[in-house]
Amino acid sequence: MRTEWTHAPEEWFFLHNFDVDKVFSTIQRADYLVLYYIRQQAAQHPGSKVYLADLAAAMGLKVTELSKAVEKLQDKGFVAWKTDKEAGRTYVELSSKAVELMAEEHDFMKRCYERLRTELGDDELRRTVDTMQKVTAILKEERSAD
Repeated sequence: MRTEWTHAPEEWFFLHNFDVDKVFSTIQRADYLVLYYIRQQAAQHPGSKVYLADLAAAMGLKVTELSKAVEKLQDKGFVAWKTDKEAGRTYVELSSKAVELMAEEHDFMKRCYERLRTELGDDELRRTVDTMQKVTAILKEERSAD
């Protein structure tokens, strides 16, 4: 699913254009990415539960891979992992701790993103991102060739 999250373009920018953990000061990028998708799924389907299988599909992951990440997030107090007994499925909810942390990180990303846009301009920023993504793809290809 590669739809831009237009409500918070700065968040989308840092999550999908750069693999830079230094952007995140209080949480790891991988953890934030799962929380981001939980929040996105909840926002797209208000009043509905965010089922693990649906979340895994949206993220392009296997349920077993995602469940490991969600378990770690639960241990850190960022999510509650529950069972919908009527549906026979598990779902996740963000904790207040996660909501607060994400707001802080989002404010930082927004500030950085606006500065990048101001100093580089949208065209140069897009070209830079395209170049960095090509470099990352080449590095991944070479790593998998080993």
